[in-house]
Amino acid sequence: MSTLGTSRTATGPAQDGGPGAAPRGEFAALAKGMTKELVRDPMALFFSVVFPVLLAGLFVAVMQLTWAGGPYRIAVVGSGTQAARLSAALGDGSQVTAVDGPRAAPEDTDAVVAPSADGEALRVVTDPESPSVVSALRDALPDTGWDGRTLEAVGTDGSPPFEPMPFVLPGVLVFALMSLALSATAGTLVSLRANGTLRLLRTTPARPQAILTSLLPARGALGLALLAVAGAVATVLGLLTPLSALSMLLTTALGMWLLMSVGFLLGGTLRSPELTNALSGLLTPLLLMGSGVLFPLELMPEGLAEGLSWNPVALLGDALRHDVTGGVTRHAQWLDWLLIAATAALLTAAAVRAFRWDTEKKN
Repeated sequence: MSTLGTSRTATGPAQDGGPGAAPRGEFAALAKGMTKELVRDPMALFFSVVFPVLLAGLFVAVMQLTWAGGPYRIAVVGSGTQAARLSAALGDGSQVTAVDGPRAAPEDTDAVVAPSADGEALRVVTDPESPSVVSALRDALPDTGWDGRTLEAVGTDGSPPFEPMPFVLPGVLVFALMSLALSATAGTLVSLRANGTLRLLRTTPARPQAILTSLLPARGALGLALLAVAGAVATVLGLLTPLSALSMLLTTALGMWLLMSVGFLLGGTLRSPELTNALSGLLTPLLLMGSGVLFPLELMPEGLAEGLSWNPVALLGDALRHDVTGGVTRHAQWLDWLLIAATAALLTAAAVRAFRWDTEKKN
């Protein structure tokens, strides 16, 4: 509170903008104070940064232990030379044979690879029990003469093959942004209301909008840092291109708008920091498990999975999986963006209307 108090002492006379306008530099001083409050809250930083990273490490470790690997049995439609190149590129004892057509592949084949008619893509039909062959083929492409071609993978049952990293990375990013909105925003707002800091700041010349939006710069910077880490990992793994990186930036911006509006709605209406933390701790796993962010919706009955795929958090995860190579998606990305933005606008309006500057009950 002392940090925020210093932000209102160096205000001076009001500048242009009429009565109630924020003095020049007031927003910067408020933002600096709010940033210090965030940095001084170890629990908020832990749950918004450290815990998602630890969770990502746990998921990767589990998948490495359980994810089936090679050697594989692969049939290549085309010449024996291309089959030999693929076998050498895989380098794990995989059996790669050349066949005249997809139907000529042996029954126990893990994948059938066939170049498209225009030669711009490779169609891969995989055994649903061996989805990891897709990742192996993608890694081997640069050494096969197929470098630069897109990989169009589908299971023999018609479903997209599941790949762990394109699924985990967007999920962990959503989890981190959700923690940032709930733990580091809703909890902070309720505490500032409960201890009278916001009410005190309202007695200064600062505009109410400036006081509240001063929480955003630090959280926006932290969100960008989380995106940079996720993007760097995705790039190293070959899951992100420069164009999809720009798309991921837009998706993350919309996602932060959505989740921060939830944080402001809860932080501006709940009265107890303890209740806020308990509710955040309950909402986070429910939203993560009920949106297919950390556990595939395909594990649920189809009717239930289809219904849950339309909730806003699920749409955010779906939009992010459009941005990574190999991500399995359910909706068009433009539709994800549209629905996320519409929901965020509604929640923002609700948060503005319902916001209370203190936690005292009104008679």
